[in-house]
Amino acid sequence: MKIKQLIDELKSYSAEPLDDRYTCDTVKVGDPEKELSKVAISMFATPDVVREAVAWGAELLIVHEPTYYNHMDTELPYPLAHEKKAFLEKSGITVFRFHDYAHRMDPDLICRGELHYMELKGEYQKGEHFAVNRFILEEEMTAKELACHLEKKLNLRHIRIAGCSDRKGRSIACCFGTPGHVAEELGKNDFVLTGEICEWNEGELARDYAQFGYNKAILVMGHIGSERDGMALLREILCEKHPELQTRYFECGELYTYTD
Repeated sequence: MKIKQLIDELKSYSAEPLDDRYTCDTVKVGDPEKELSKVAISMFATPDVVREAVAWGAELLIVHEPTYYNHMDTELPYPLAHEKKAFLEKSGITVFRFHDYAHRMDPDLICRGELHYMELKGEYQKGEHFAVNRFILEEEMTAKELACHLEKKLNLRHIRIAGCSDRKGRSIACCFGTPGHVAEELGKNDFVLTGEICEWNEGELARDYAQFGYNKAILVMGHIGSERDGMALLREILCEKHPELQTRYFECGELYTYTD
């Protein structure tokens, strides 16, 4: 199998067709015509991830997020971006971004992976917006209880809660990463799980909801922490579909470091 053939297969997983002229899911560097034997998967093509994947012998690295610090990766906005591009070209690896097609799978691959590893009992519901879905808990939890559960199951550090933390609720909006619509979904649900927020906007909205007596909270998981299990699930899918390929997930780690 060639790299291009696997990329075409990944695109076929989408529940709806996409126009390749307007998607960020493109080859960022490398040769898709190469023969494929080892597939690396990660959230970001960080230098350390690339070094580890190359040392392992991977021809292809599938990532979920941008490589050159802008959504479409059509520009090299900083001097470091040029250095990174040269580094990737020298490595010989091919980097493909799997983002839009992943979120348009049914169910959304990223949400499916997060919910799978969270091990929560309840019902998945497809959302109204791109990369936004919902989950209804079988048993009520408080935001604090939910945060503790997620930290344990997903190996997360310091989930931040904006809003009411001590009243039980059931409806969760899954806004993993930064898909937008957080404020809208907060108005319709008890909790919003997301990767990042604007604190003066959605954060203060959640705090005011709580101080007006509403049971609403946003749980900020970190961008990587809120989506990486979808990419980990992709590894399981490829292992099942292509046992002839060696497939490995490489952890890029959380962005921030902590003092404790």
